[in-house]
Amino acid sequence: MAPSYFNDDNSLLNFVVKEGNGVKGMVDLGLTEVPGRYIQPPHHRINKQEVVGSHENVTIDLSELDGPNHEQVVKAIVHASETLGFFQVVNHGVPLEVLDSLKVTAHQFFGQPDEKKAVYLKEVSPSPLVKYGTSFIPENEKALEWKDFLSMIYTNDADARESWPNDCK
Repeated sequence: MAPSYFNDDNSLLNFVVKEGNGVKGMVDLGLTEVPGRYIQPPHHRINKQEVVGSHENVTIDLSELDGPNHEQVVKAIVHASETLGFFQVVNHGVPLEVLDSLKVTAHQFFGQPDEKKAVYLKEVSPSPLVKYGTSFIPENEKALEWKDFLSMIYTNDADARESWPNDCK
């Protein structure tokens, strides 16, 4: 059950979104049940019967994106996005060392105390390029998204180094 002080949508929204505690903050409190605000209404859920057989196509080879099979790759991405909501890409060209470094950096950021992460909340971030949040527009969503994210608009390496949170460099 969600902690008792999440007795309405406003207290949940304040804790998760406005105070910057995120989904991780709820889990760290000992949450044992997903709050109703995170549960997608049945009529908005993916119909599993409609996607039977699509599961073999969730791996998309990006090496063919710039070749003669460009349209097929794009269609595969659109299909996976619209039916399953996710897919895996392979042959993307991102070195394994970069991916490993990204995982370490993500753990550093999300492992910080809530007040340090809250500095980068979308509404108050010191950088227009770096934003921390949970749902994209929580006030308008029928169901909140079960995620916390740190995003960066990449412009160039110098801006990226300057804008990225110091504790995660």
